[in-house]
Amino acid sequence: MGYLLRYIILPLCALCVMIVFQSCKQTVSEKQEEVKVSECLREKNEGVSMRILKKMECLYGDDISGGKAFSVDSKSCPDYIGGVYLDDSGRLVIQIKGDSLVVRKRLEKELGTVDFIIEPGLCYTQKELLRINDELVGRWRELEGTPVMKNVQSAGVCIHDIQIDLMVNTPEKQQEFREKVMDSPAFRFTGSREAVLNDEEGVNDVAGVSIRPEYTVYSTEADKVKFIIYNHSGELLHCGTRYVITYEDVDGTWRELPINNIFLDTEYGVSNEERWEFVADLYPDVHPNRAGRYRFFYDVSLGDVGFGRKIGMMTEFYLSDKPEELERAVKTPVPEVLLKGMTEKEYYEREKRRLEDRLRTEVFTLPDKMPDFQGKGAEGFMDYITSVIPEGLDKEGRSVIAFIIERDGSVNDVRVLRSSGDEQLDTEALRIIKSFPKWLPGEYRKQPVRVQYIVPVNFRK
Repeated sequence: MGYLLRYIILPLCALCVMIVFQSCKQTVSEKQEEVKVSECLREKNEGVSMRILKKMECLYGDDISGGKAFSVDSKSCPDYIGGVYLDDSGRLVIQIKGDSLVVRKRLEKELGTVDFIIEPGLCYTQKELLRINDELVGRWRELEGTPVMKNVQSAGVCIHDIQIDLMVNTPEKQQEFREKVMDSPAFRFTGSREAVLNDEEGVNDVAGVSIRPEYTVYSTEADKVKFIIYNHSGELLHCGTRYVITYEDVDGTWRELPINNIFLDTEYGVSNEERWEFVADLYPDVHPNRAGRYRFFYDVSLGDVGFGRKIGMMTEFYLSDKPEELERAVKTPVPEVLLKGMTEKEYYEREKRRLEDRLRTEVFTLPDKMPDFQGKGAEGFMDYITSVIPEGLDKEGRSVIAFIIERDGSVNDVRVLRSSGDEQLDTEALRIIKSFPKWLPGEYRKQPVRVQYIVPVNFRK
C-alpha cells in the first residue's frame, strides 16, 4: 500500500502525515510465513524512512508553533524535490526534477544515507498535483450545489494523480466534469459505470420497529423522499444517516440507485412510542429516475449504543410520471399497534403535546444537534476558557463542571461535578463557566431544547 506524505511535523508525540491509500489486493494462496517476513521488512523500511524524513524536516522544514514541519510547500524545500511518499515495502521515494544522478548524489550527501528511492519526473510530482488540486478546490467552491458537482462524491491527491470519485462514472459524466468544472491529464476518475445489482429484501415491521414512506407515490422528478420510523419496541432506538436505495429496472432486475455514499454519520435516539423522520436524496438532476418500484434500506439498533441488537429495515415506495397517480397519492397510515384505538388525528395531537412537554421540561444529554459556542465550535469554546483563566494563579488542578444550556442559549445551573480538591480552583472554575456569553442552543426535532454539558477546567502554573 503506497501512501502519499504531504505534511511531516516533528518533534511531536507522533508523526503527523496526510495519508492517501491505494488499494493492493493480496492473493489467498500467499503463505502466512511470507506475509510475516514481508511485514517485518516493511516495518524495518518504515523505521529507516521515518529517520530520513526527520532529517529532511531538520534541513528543509519550516518553523511552526511546537516544532518544525516539512512538506513540498515548505519555503526551504529545494526546487528539485517534487514529492515524497512510502512505497508498498515502506521505503521512502523522493520525486525529483532535473538530472536524477546529480540530484541523488546531492541528496545522499545532505541526508547522509543511500536508503531511499529516486523517482524521476516522468509523471506529475506531488508538488504539481497539489497546485492542480488547489485550483480544483476553487472551482469546486464556485460550482457547489450544481448538478455536475452533486455527481462528485470525493476528490483527493494520490501518489501520481488526482482521484475524482463520481456517483455516476460514465464517459459522458467524465466529459461533463472536464468541460464544466476543470480539465487536466492528472485526473483519474473512479466510481461505478453502471448500476450495481442488488436483489436484497427486508422487512418493515420487526421487533417493535416500523418504517414507512410518508406517501405511497412520489414523482419521478422528486429530489427527496421522506421516511418515518416508528418505535414501539419498549427500548431506545438508535439510527443514523446511512441508507441504500434500489430500483426495479425494465427487465425486473433490482439495482442500486446511484447516491452519494460519503456520509458524515450522525446518530439519533428515538424513545419508545416516538417516531423519527428521515429524508433520503434521489438525485434526479444527476441521473433520471424511471417510474416503478423502489426499495429503501435503513439500519437501526435497539438498546445500548454499540451493544444493542442491530436490525436491517426495508420499505418500498413508488415513483410515477403520471399526474393522475400522483393526485391519488395519500399518506401511509400509522401502524395500528401505535394507534391503540385512536384515530390518526388523535394520535398526531397526542404526539404534538408530548413533544411540547419534552421540549419545555426535559434536559437532553444527546439532542439531535448539540449547542454551539457562538458558532465557533469546540475550539472557540476552549479558547474562551483559556482566555479568562487569570494569570498568576499559582496552583494546579482539574475541576469538572456541569451546567445547562437553556433554550435561549444562556448558561444555568452551574455546579461542581468533580472537585479539584482545592476550593479556590473550584470557585474559579464556576466563575469561568458562569461568565459564558450565550450559545447557539441545542435542537431536538428542529426545536431549541435544554442541554446538559460537562467540561473539565484545567489549571496549570
